[in-house]
Amino acid sequence: MPGRAVNETSAIQALPPPAAARRGRSWPRAGLLLSLGAAVLAPPLLAALSAWGAWDATSRGAEAEVARTADAAAEYARRLLEGQFLRLQRANDVLAGLSDAEIRAQEADWHVALDRVVSGSATPEGDVFYITVYDRDARALVASNILPVAAGRSMMEREFNRALRPNDAPPFHISPVYVGRETGRPYFALSARRERTGNGLPPGTYDGVVNASFYHEQVNRSLQALAASPENVVSLVRTDGALLARSSGLGNRPEAEARIGPGAMLETMRRGEERSVSREVSSIDGVERVVAYRRVGGPWPVYVSAARARSLVSAAWRQEVLPQAILALASSALLLALARAVLGRQRELEGSNEALESRVADRTRALAESSRLMQLAQQAARVASWSWEPGTGRASWSPEMYDLLGLDAEREAGLASAETFFAALHPDDRPRLHDAIEGALRDGTMTLEMRVFRRGPEGQEERWLLCRARLYPASEEAPATLVGIHVDITDRRRIGERFEAAVGAIDGFVYERELNTGRATRTAGVLALLGKDLPEAAAAWLDRIHPEDRAIFDARVTAAIADPAQDRYSAEYRVRRADGSWAWVWDRGRVFRDPATGRAVRALGGLLDVTARRLAEERQALLMREVDHRGKNALAVVKAALRLTPGNDPVYRVAIEGRVDALARAQSLLAETNWAGTGLRAVLESTLAPFLDPGTAPRALLEGPEVVIPGAAVQALTMALHELATNATKYGALSARTGVLRVSWRREGGGLHLRWAETGGPAVGTPARKGFGSRVVDGTLGHQLGGTVRWDWAAEGLIVEIRLPSVRPAADAAPAPAS
Repeated sequence: MPGRAVNETSAIQALPPPAAARRGRSWPRAGLLLSLGAAVLAPPLLAALSAWGAWDATSRGAEAEVARTADAAAEYARRLLEGQFLRLQRANDVLAGLSDAEIRAQEADWHVALDRVVSGSATPEGDVFYITVYDRDARALVASNILPVAAGRSMMEREFNRALRPNDAPPFHISPVYVGRETGRPYFALSARRERTGNGLPPGTYDGVVNASFYHEQVNRSLQALAASPENVVSLVRTDGALLARSSGLGNRPEAEARIGPGAMLETMRRGEERSVSREVSSIDGVERVVAYRRVGGPWPVYVSAARARSLVSAAWRQEVLPQAILALASSALLLALARAVLGRQRELEGSNEALESRVADRTRALAESSRLMQLAQQAARVASWSWEPGTGRASWSPEMYDLLGLDAEREAGLASAETFFAALHPDDRPRLHDAIEGALRDGTMTLEMRVFRRGPEGQEERWLLCRARLYPASEEAPATLVGIHVDITDRRRIGERFEAAVGAIDGFVYERELNTGRATRTAGVLALLGKDLPEAAAAWLDRIHPEDRAIFDARVTAAIADPAQDRYSAEYRVRRADGSWAWVWDRGRVFRDPATGRAVRALGGLLDVTARRLAEERQALLMREVDHRGKNALAVVKAALRLTPGNDPVYRVAIEGRVDALARAQSLLAETNWAGTGLRAVLESTLAPFLDPGTAPRALLEGPEVVIPGAAVQALTMALHELATNATKYGALSARTGVLRVSWRREGGGLHLRWAETGGPAVGTPARKGFGSRVVDGTLGHQLGGTVRWDWAAEGLIVEIRLPSVRPAADAAPAPAS
């Protein structure tokens, strides 16, 4: 649609002086009276309009407040449920491979283990969570908060013990509120099936649940904190209407019976809406409230609601409007007095018109000069002004607008139109501009950053513009007009994009400290490094520095800031993350000083997370020391083997090679785990490999749970097992085709009980003296490892009972089946 350019300076100069245009005119007295009457009535009318606007603003403010509270509560609930689900998985990992009988037999130990899982989530409110494990008959096996549990009492009536029992049960279940039989405290629970139990059931068979419970009063207390004020009510509700928690409590109603009645919230949950805002009467306490609903993120069938009483909204509105009403009445009274004075001085004003007209003429000239200066300022700042009449489509541009689009203001003046501007607009930003214009026509203002293609001699160039506009409503003299400016912010955007790209590429964050005030600002990378943002005060950062590294920080950073001769600093030190762990950081920065006094006023720098590098250096040093230590140990074991083998033995070479091969196998197993320890089954399989061929009937059977032998004991145990296997091959069960060797083991407290039993071989009897192999076994297991060995030369075959004082269970392995 065509438009026209407007030269604002010439237009102002072409206008006749306002006073001259009115010269010789006088208002009729009746018109003056009407004007004064309108002025007297204006304050009450404005007060009424303001009251209406204040009510709308107060209502919107209340809705926004409860919406923000609902968002925060939904995030809190999501993290609470996700954290508990992780604790359920951790509890399953801790009890993996254990049968019900084993758990009950060592209930105290597993009570402590579950308490550790829970204690990792300790909060300032106290004991918020606890974990209980139930068997398939809904009887408690172990709990983190009670020792011992009431094992004989079935909890089958609890919903969480019924919902997870079917084959098609969901992966988790959230229960309604119950009252604990032992604690007497209300709670609700997040439950999941027990996994990888040691009860020997087929995979996928229901074998009880792990129940992570929330104390009702503690969750209520957290919701009270999120509510921010006693006037707000925050609730946690299951999608079927069961009320899980509420910040203001339930009065005299039992927690386990509280449910949400029919209304907007149940309808919102039935439709599966993510969020909603409504006004309704609570089915809990009968109070009318403004309510915001939010669905908890993730798979959780839970909503939160945040509500504020409508009476409180009305009270806030009245408190705001009352001073305006008083002011309006006082203004009307004052204007009435002024009107009387105006009528009395009308003649005096008529006599002053000549002087006023002269001053208006001077003002008009000053306005023209100001317009020229404003035009110069617009050109220097690359600011263009424009106007557009929505009703007629007429558009007007200042000359700077043509320059922003690469047009010639003189030759292409007729191109000033909304269509021309939209043609130059980036296609991705056109919908945003349409929405912004609709918002301006509705709300009166518009602010938007957008891209245009500027025409140039070498083709089109993408530029960023900041648009600010205001709608001037229609009047008798002019139609509704949207007036605004465009500012070229391309350079600012590109600088910001480069800065964001640079900051996003580092494993850390950039900071700026105002040294006079102690205020500090940091980029978003501080969340990834420390787990949460910090207060703006610089002291908050100093509190997180490791006590042992404060001297380094003071010597490198604080001293550089205090020394006028320095303008840069660099230091490596440790800071505490949100979870209490320590991160190594490299802090580099620059100090900016007052040129007049030399005093440091600002520090700008960046922190890089160098924890991985420091840990790698420490691991490398530790590994070198460990390799040196293990090499010396291996040599010592070889020397011991040589000393134990008599030189005049005709099978001297074979014995030596066999023992060295056993040590080599132990060395290989330890190397696979970086000398952290090796599974007992792997040691036995390596020693008895020829007799475990899966293609034939195995000659050796291995039975027992997976346990880990410490690295320092692997070589000695391997040597002893080699001697037993050699003896069995030469003289025992493995020397006959019908012979079978059965090796079984179990954990005893923190130690190991291993049983070596041979059957089906040649008849054996108690020897008159101990042979060399027996002495090797007794020496390595007894003297080196502090264990005990018992020899039983039974008629059906040799039985050796071995007890070692120190092993540990494998963290994630279930009991292994017989091989």
